[in-house]
Amino acid sequence: MKKIFVAPLLLLVLTGCSAIPPIPSETKTQTQIEKEFLKIADDSCKRAQSDDVLERMTNDAPARIIVLSRNHAYKNYSAIYIDNKNVAQVIYELDLTVCGPSNLLSMQQEANHDNSGDYEHHIKLNSDGTYTWTAHVPGEAEGVMSSNIFSVKGGLIIESKADNPAYDRTIEYGPIAGTDLQILKDAVDEELIRLG
Repeated sequence: MKKIFVAPLLLLVLTGCSAIPPIPSETKTQTQIEKEFLKIADDSCKRAQSDDVLERMTNDAPARIIVLSRNHAYKNYSAIYIDNKNVAQVIYELDLTVCGPSNLLSMQQEANHDNSGDYEHHIKLNSDGTYTWTAHVPGEAEGVMSSNIFSVKGGLIIESKADNPAYDRTIEYGPIAGTDLQILKDAVDEELIRLG
């Protein structure tokens, strides 16, 4: 007789539990969203600069950018671009995608400038957990903006989707080794021979 009463009681308890409404997630203020994203952007840039980084173009495979940290530079060179035909070229000046937001804010602080003109930027937290970073396009008239949607994992930016899909990329943090490292070394050696 006990078995008959235990089953309905267990069913009642389980059904009662599922009827409890979920606790609503905390709504973040714009200030909290900006602070959270800027920490992610800063941490991502620091990680890329200390541990090497590989940015793969998602719409132009196997095109990619390989960047070694300063400590890992090969013959004082640290960056190459490899096109979709696997032809590598040394890059002398580089603005990493993951460093864009923190670099802009650093320059804005140094200039003691507000969020306008060349320094205008906006941050939005999307419902899927990605962040939209919108910033002024350098060299363009005031108000000309472009956006990147950043995906984050483990507190670091791992993917960027731009207004122009040609600039969409995934980000992998170092160390760079194997074939990619050899391609970089070969490209640097060829560049040094060319420069004579």
